[in-house]
Amino acid sequence: MKTQLVTMFDMFFGAKSKNKIVEDSTSKLFLTHTDTFSGRTLVIEEEAYTVWAYLLCENKENIDFDGFLCAVTNPFTANNITLQKITPTKKDIPFPSVFANEYSYVENLKKKDIKINWRKDHINIFIKTSLYLIMNIKEKCSYSKALTKDCDYGMQLHY
Repeated sequence: MKTQLVTMFDMFFGAKSKNKIVEDSTSKLFLTHTDTFSGRTLVIEEEAYTVWAYLLCENKENIDFDGFLCAVTNPFTANNITLQKITPTKKDIPFPSVFANEYSYVENLKKKDIKINWRKDHINIFIKTSLYLIMNIKEKCSYSKALTKDCDYGMQLHY
């Protein structure tokens, strides 16, 4: 018992805990939000290079549709992604600079930076105070501020 307590103490307060804190600070963003009126659930997940919002089906077992929120790596630095590589693997490759604008890359995105506003027919997703993504529930399509044009990543948000 004493060994277990010492191990737990070292884990929380010892030198090893500093490494754990560093590892935790680099963990990927993941959050869920359920609308109290419709019962629908939205999942926001950081992939390798990008952050996506997924609206789950009413049974919560499948994804109804998704929306591109932003990139977590700078698309303007050494990014030579060919458009042929995008379709099957768009979530596993760096965000192509051809679709990027000044809003695409959000450095050090945290859960507290994201606000979700449910409406009857759409979901508004904000990063800090800026509207970044509108997910149209009726049409099952998304409009992203982080896109320069309509593409495989979604539709450009015009406003």
